[in-house]
Amino acid sequence: MQSISERFEIEVGSPDETKRLGERLGRMFRPGDVVSLVGELGTGKTTLIQGIAKGLCVQENVSSASFVLMQEYKGSLPLYHFDLYRIENEEDIGYEDWLYGSGVSVLEWGEKALDHLPFVHLKIVFSYLSQTSRSLLFVPKGEHFLEMINRLLEKP
Repeated sequence: MQSISERFEIEVGSPDETKRLGERLGRMFRPGDVVSLVGELGTGKTTLIQGIAKGLCVQENVSSASFVLMQEYKGSLPLYHFDLYRIENEEDIGYEDWLYGSGVSVLEWGEKALDHLPFVHLKIVFSYLSQTSRSLLFVPKGEHFLEMINRLLEKP
């Protein structure tokens, strides 16, 4: 059984590395997976989602959804890209149709939706290391995500 304290840190040295990491993640997701992204502006959350989209075979250009609550993209699985940056009252959002749907839900500013996240989810915390380098702290909740991160840590 997974310990609540299991965390895994991965350092990336460029936006391209972040996208490649996201692409590898995207290929591992299953229907109904939920990912919460936490970190300051400019730490690479949208860049990771662009990689996830590529891993899910999304053909559309994925950009920051800051002015739209949620963008849906079609791929091998639907990708539901939430951007909660401008949300003040999360009670009015109505996440349930997507969070418990057949696609992959990725929430930028996921800390604003803590009460709505399922217990089993993947949290990724982004931190600045330098102008181009970032630390991504993976906090898997549930055996599926723990296995995913272990596979991710293996050499590609």
